[in-house]
Amino acid sequence: MKIYCVPGLANDKRMFDNLSPLLLSQDITFLEHMEPAHPTERMKEYAKRLSQTIENFDENSVIIGMSLGGIISVELSKILPMKKVFLISTIKHPNEFPWQIKLLKNLPLDKLQLPAWLIRKSIAPMSWLLGVTNFKGRKHLQSMIDDACERHIAWAQYAAANWDNKLIPNHYIHIHGTKDEIFPVAYVRASHFIEGGNHYMIMDRAQEIAHIINIELEKLMTEKKLLPSKLR
Repeated sequence: MKIYCVPGLANDKRMFDNLSPLLLSQDITFLEHMEPAHPTERMKEYAKRLSQTIENFDENSVIIGMSLGGIISVELSKILPMKKVFLISTIKHPNEFPWQIKLLKNLPLDKLQLPAWLIRKSIAPMSWLLGVTNFKGRKHLQSMIDDACERHIAWAQYAAANWDNKLIPNHYIHIHGTKDEIFPVAYVRASHFIEGGNHYMIMDRAQEIAHIINIELEKLMTEKKLLPSKLR
C-alpha cells in the first residue's frame, strides 16, 4: 500500500524519521514543499499543483499529513481518491483554528508575514513552546528550518490563515495531542487523543502514533488482500 507523507511548516521529510520505519507498509513517498506560485496562492491551488507532481497514483494509497501538511493533505484528498487520510497535530476545518489564528485572517499577511530569518533565530524559544526540550530534538528542528524555503514559509502563513475549506474527509483518522501548543485540544475534534502529546509528538510519541495508523492500514490491506501472508 502506497503511503504519501506531507510535513509541516518549515519541515521536510526528516519530520517522519521516527514514524516512517514503524509503519506497516514501507512503500512511502514524501511530498516535499514546493515554492508558491505567488504570495496569495490559495491552499487548494497549491494542492492541485502538488498533486500534479505525483506519478502513477494508485487508488489504494493513503496520506499522512502533519501540522500544515495535514491541511495540505485534506486538500489533496479532494483531488486524489485516498483510501484514508491520517492527520497528525493539525486541523480538518477552519473552525478548529484557535481564535488567535482566526484573527490573522483580517491582516494583510501577504505583506506582513513573520520573516524566515526571525523564525531561524527563534529556534530556542520556539522549541520550548512546542515542547521540544532536548538537544537532539532542537538540533533536528534547526536543521529543517535552516533548509526551508523562505518563500514557502512566508506564503504558508497567509494560506493557512485564509484556508476556506468546507469539506471534511469522511475517511479521516485524526491523531492529536492533549498538550498541542499550536492547535489547542479545546478547539479540535479528533478521533484519537494522545495524553500529554505536544505539537511535535510525531518525534517522541511515534510508537503510539504508528500503532493507531497500523491498525487502520492492516484493515485496508486485508480488505484489498495486500497484507503480507505472515501478518494475515
